[in-house]
Amino acid sequence: MKKLALSFIALTAMLAMPAFADNADVQEEKEFGKWYFSPGIGFANFEGDEGLKDGMFITGRLGYEYNEWWTIEGSVIFAPSLDENIGGNVGKDENGNWIDMPQGNSYSKGDKYFDSTYMAQFYVDALFHFTRLERLDPYLTFGAGVTLYGEDITGDGATSMTIRGGGGIMYHLSDTWSLRADARINLAGYNTEFNMTADVGVVWRWGADKIAQDPTFSLLTDSDGDGLSDIDEMDIYKTDPNDPDSDNDGLTDGEEVLKYKTNPLVADTDGDGLIDGDEVKKYRTNPLNKDTDGDGLTDGEEVIKTETDPNNPDTDGDGLKDGEEVFTHQTYPLVKDSDNDGLTDGEEVKKHNTDPLNPDSDWDFLSDGAEVIDYKTNPRDPDTDKGGVRDGHEVIYDQTEPLVKSDDVLMFELKINFDTDASIIKPEFFAQIDKVAKAMLDNPGSTAIIEGHADKRAKSSRSHNEKLSTSRAKAVYDYLIARGVPAQSLKYVGYGFRHPKVENDPVNGNLENRRVEVYITGINGKEKYTNPTK
Repeated sequence: MKKLALSFIALTAMLAMPAFADNADVQEEKEFGKWYFSPGIGFANFEGDEGLKDGMFITGRLGYEYNEWWTIEGSVIFAPSLDENIGGNVGKDENGNWIDMPQGNSYSKGDKYFDSTYMAQFYVDALFHFTRLERLDPYLTFGAGVTLYGEDITGDGATSMTIRGGGGIMYHLSDTWSLRADARINLAGYNTEFNMTADVGVVWRWGADKIAQDPTFSLLTDSDGDGLSDIDEMDIYKTDPNDPDSDNDGLTDGEEVLKYKTNPLVADTDGDGLIDGDEVKKYRTNPLNKDTDGDGLTDGEEVIKTETDPNNPDTDGDGLKDGEEVFTHQTYPLVKDSDNDGLTDGEEVKKHNTDPLNPDSDWDFLSDGAEVIDYKTNPRDPDTDKGGVRDGHEVIYDQTEPLVKSDDVLMFELKINFDTDASIIKPEFFAQIDKVAKAMLDNPGSTAIIEGHADKRAKSSRSHNEKLSTSRAKAVYDYLIARGVPAQSLKYVGYGFRHPKVENDPVNGNLENRRVEVYITGINGKEKYTNPTK
């Protein structure tokens, strides 16, 4: 064992000398300042007159890497039981003298038998490294400490000062993990002339995340200063050891591997349309998640296309996720109230079931917001009270209550097919107008407003349609006068396409919107008169 340990120490020195020569001209000293913990298991060789034989031990080391060359290390070696090492025939008598004992017996004092031993060693060592910045890292060490023997060895326990020296080799797997082999010669007192220890273990360094910000913490050569050793870049990550940002995404390779867990070879790890560096530094999004806020839009779509906040699933705060607005409802994710009707898009979709893109979902001349907030009418029903007149007409023109059926005026809707750009009433539509005349003649003093309406197409002119709808309303007006209705009881107006009954078809128009409506007040027994078109 002694020869083997000495040979290992000599081999360590031989491996170190060429590397030491190569590094002798290094002028700049790199500060590491990294802590590590190194557990291990080893074998001890005892020589001297204590009668101890070779045995196993466990060890733990706490070290501080002071700079490129030196490490300060505290260590503990503990052999929990060495009773097998006594030999079975060596012990001490009650006076503390070593004597031969019968096979299988151990030292006894009165009725107490001591059948276990231990040894504990505590050291502070200095390690000198020759090639710290290479993967193979040989070193020499020297230090001092104390050795504590159990009372089966000494009879009453004892502590002795110990000095030691030796060497070892670390093999750096990464900046965080290393393998380690170590051999020491320990010169101790108390009859144990010296012992030799050899052990193997691992080394774990903490604070590896700091390497990405400060490459001087790296234990291996890092040519581009990106926080990854050259060897790791070539062997593990396949990145360029001479380029700190192999994929040109604005993050160093070390930041990607050690901190953000992104792919240092792919500029846009999650494929969302934003490079990793922009996600981390500019937009504060997750470079590993296409949709950071989970709103149904990728981070790239939000930043580049919709200009919404990729960290806020509801940018405008209207109660709808940005993705819902864009893909499902076609509303504007930057505007709470897309149709400007007084209700947020979320309220329309989730609460009232109205159209968030149509300010008047039921085409009754009242906005959805006015119906809900001001008049308490149903924004999905054009005639809330079922009195025969749309809610908006009651509010705007009749000044009646849209929630009360009994106060509705009598409304006749005439569906007269006029020729294009014409206002002449064809004979087949006279019967509809005759019903209006009868109601008014049956009720002397009644009055009526005749409203003309047109549909809207893509190229429709507002002024033209208002003139045309007015002339068609006047044609009905003239017909009623011809049937004996007093002219002073009649008025007519044309609204063009301002008050559609249903949504217009921009290509083909809509027949339902091409109509004449007659609103009659002063009618007794409204229920006797049915709409001419029904």
